[in-house]
Amino acid sequence: MPIRIIAGERRGLILKTVEFEGFRPTLARVRESLFGILTPIVEGAKVLDLFAGTGSLGLEAISRGAASALFVDDNRFAVKTIEANIARAQFGDRCRAFLGDYDTVGKRVARGEQFDLVFVDPPYMQGYPQKVVEHLRSSNLIEPEGVVCLEMDRHETRELDHAGFRLARDKKYGNTVIWILRREI
Repeated sequence: MPIRIIAGERRGLILKTVEFEGFRPTLARVRESLFGILTPIVEGAKVLDLFAGTGSLGLEAISRGAASALFVDDNRFAVKTIEANIARAQFGDRCRAFLGDYDTVGKRVARGEQFDLVFVDPPYMQGYPQKVVEHLRSSNLIEPEGVVCLEMDRHETRELDHAGFRLARDKKYGNTVIWILRREI
């Protein structure tokens, strides 16, 4: 099933996808619901899309009025796909793609930058949610009152310590859970 941008400037644009083990794109109904919640935050936001895959979350945000997006993935095929999707959407002036791990962003590519909105969609059941929350807590990558959208398997929520962030909202879609966390000052 093709991945499309749902709304905004590039509504209906079909994105190139990738196929590799562990790739699991965010479903259209989940993205639509998520962006319904995020509407007041997206306009003018600086976006960081971690474990970006095809870049669908960050590109959706740009289409809906975000100012810029940085896409990070540790798979070279995913980064090539993201670059192709940025070109396809003609968002090259507002987007950058980076090959690397989530924990290298603040050290190498976004040193000194802060983001208003962070999407985190890691592989399920590999311990990433806790690692990423800890990294975001200590790295100063998020603006005060910035928002993190963390997608995970429902089993990963049980022991997740989100100190430093307030759980603003949680949504369940079958086995998928999205936590919307707001950075506490």
